[in-house]
Amino acid sequence: MKRSPLILVLLACSNAFAQHNISFKIDGFSNKYYGLVQVHDTAEVFKAGTVKVFDKSTKKELFHTTSDELTFDFHDGQVKANIMEAPYGEQSLIIYEDFNFDGVKDFALMDGQNSCYHGPSFQIWLAQGAGFKHSEAFTRLAQEYCGMFIVNQKDKVLETMTKSGCCWHQFSRFKVENGQLKTLSVEESSLSNTEPYFEEVSQQTWVNGKEEQTLKQYMNEQADTLFSFTLAKNGKQVVVFHAGGDSEFLFYVLCQKDGSVEFSYPEVVYDEKKQENVAGVMNYSSGKLAFKNEEASYEVYDEGNGKIGVRVLSEGKSYVFEGVAGSVKGGLAGLKDVEKKNLRKTM
Repeated sequence: MKRSPLILVLLACSNAFAQHNISFKIDGFSNKYYGLVQVHDTAEVFKAGTVKVFDKSTKKELFHTTSDELTFDFHDGQVKANIMEAPYGEQSLIIYEDFNFDGVKDFALMDGQNSCYHGPSFQIWLAQGAGFKHSEAFTRLAQEYCGMFIVNQKDKVLETMTKSGCCWHQFSRFKVENGQLKTLSVEESSLSNTEPYFEEVSQQTWVNGKEEQTLKQYMNEQADTLFSFTLAKNGKQVVVFHAGGDSEFLFYVLCQKDGSVEFSYPEVVYDEKKQENVAGVMNYSSGKLAFKNEEASYEVYDEGNGKIGVRVLSEGKSYVFEGVAGSVKGGLAGLKDVEKKNLRKTM
């Protein structure tokens, strides 16, 4: 039977594709299973292809994923399984590990770059009976965050991370209860958009089905500390600083032992009339830095010879909180050379 020119062209294209389809066996991760990746071109970073898992004894395919955007590296000419450099490093096409902590290993197969910032994503099959069953719930953990989730075998939890831009991150922890995923905690961190750019950390935790929430602030790592010391009475830390770079204002904070901010002054607000940010005044004179708010007046002192501390006047009562001399860093004298919009100096 004579074939038409169109059929001959299609057959030629099909044969050409088959000839250029490149396969790499993925082995060494199990004595029961092996994998295979088939791609058309290895030169591109993102490769169109298919990832398959086979039973070694029957040579039968168990399941597969297909994608236009597979990524993998060669290790001594081989494609390896179980490489997990979370969240941004190399992640293998096949991850073979116990995801639900039932003592039997499961499978994750890369299905493209669908996680955050065009990162690798995976489909999850959990071991069930003599075979495997696709899990929508576990797959979501490998799609909606940044890359493959982390399996914390020590604590028996799964951990995920996602982010937006430079300054917002979310870290979540999940446990497996009766085969179902349960959220243990969600922690979010972000930077405030005004000086002194505190890192704001909120945490939600679930204990016995009851939700608890906390919100804490921490000093930005970019802050420039001018004077700091530890209070003798309670171990809290006093810090006088500015936000670094082109910061406009001077700040005072009292930090708890865990580094979280208990009290800060001043608050920066935008003045509509002046069309600029403004903040409460701080007055420096002869080794003393003074400021006040609606509740109290404060005076940070640095009198030399290790005499440091904070004096507080509130509701007609005076309090003195002495500092530990050996904990001092910097000094108030340095404020003579500091120019900030809210710093007034009397020499």
